[in-house]
Amino acid sequence: MLRLFAFTTIMLTCADHWTTYLCLHAPVEGWTVTEANPVAEWLFSWAGLRDGLIIDSLITLGAVFFLIRTHVFARPVKIGFLAVITLSTGYAVVNNLGAISRMGLAPWSGVA
Repeated sequence: MLRLFAFTTIMLTCADHWTTYLCLHAPVEGWTVTEANPVAEWLFSWAGLRDGLIIDSLITLGAVFFLIRTHVFARPVKIGFLAVITLSTGYAVVNNLGAISRMGLAPWSGVA
């Protein structure tokens, strides 16, 4: 279960970063889009969107690797932590997919 949640965390983080990039990389006429996560918003304002997403990806990979390898936390704690990250990141992806669809940026929206 630990590896499953580690894998889903990484995959959902990739999807979150892709959809975040689509939403924020350029203005879309008629839409005002902002980052909901205040830490990510700060990171993007400090490093820029592309570099901020790269930094966030590296931090996420490092954190997942640490959780898989460390003996500091018991296995159930690690699974619980990754489950929370998986669920919250999954929510962000669903939210972003809805946004890019409504803005006409999704391949299936027919407007992009």
